[in-house]
Amino acid sequence: MARALSAEIVINGDDVYEDLLGTAATLQELASSMGFAATKGIGMWRFLDAQAKPAPDVYVLYTATGAFSEDEQRGLVSRVRAGTGLLALHASNVFAAVESGETENHKLVYDLIGSRFSSHGPPPHESRFWVKFDRGHAITQGLDDFEITHEHYVIELAHPAMEVLAVREAAEGPEPLLYVRHDGKGRVCYLQLGHDMRVWDEPLVRTLLGRALLWCVGESYPHVKRSSEAETP
Repeated sequence: MARALSAEIVINGDDVYEDLLGTAATLQELASSMGFAATKGIGMWRFLDAQAKPAPDVYVLYTATGAFSEDEQRGLVSRVRAGTGLLALHASNVFAAVESGETENHKLVYDLIGSRFSSHGPPPHESRFWVKFDRGHAITQGLDDFEITHEHYVIELAHPAMEVLAVREAAEGPEPLLYVRHDGKGRVCYLQLGHDMRVWDEPLVRTLLGRALLWCVGESYPHVKRSSEAETP
């Protein structure tokens, strides 16, 4: 019998702006529905070598600042470069700033995830907008653009050659919502959606999450449907 793929949902930080516990439970349910042996946990200590257990096939990060030491970052980077996938969601690229206002103390994870939050842009900081896809990738192939109500993120990309798969059209230019990259033997995907529990009820967001999980471990959907065919993991 083939070994089941494993996913570990990791939350960290505080729940003032994000529902960490509710989202972790939802992500665990979704990963399980995709056939993953899914667990969840709190804190970045799990990436320290002294605390390390066998890495899952994919980590799913849903964090809201919180402590993330350089040694913990280094541990996550080494696991991804050795072949573990990484799916980073929403505020996982919002890093706690040092007194200078810089985030160089999070340079390792900034480089790994591939972006960091810069601002919400001009008000309003939330609106109803279209998610527009580049359909030339396994994650987005066959999907129709869709509308969603969500907060805005202006993000700074760490790598110029990032493969951006979805954007929001803003007055200042396209805001990346979904992108992928490779790091060593590992695959990294970032999805900006996920601010509150409303978003997880959106069928196309759940589809994106399911496809992203599979892409991060080198798998793909056995077939691709159009959005109208109600592909909902």
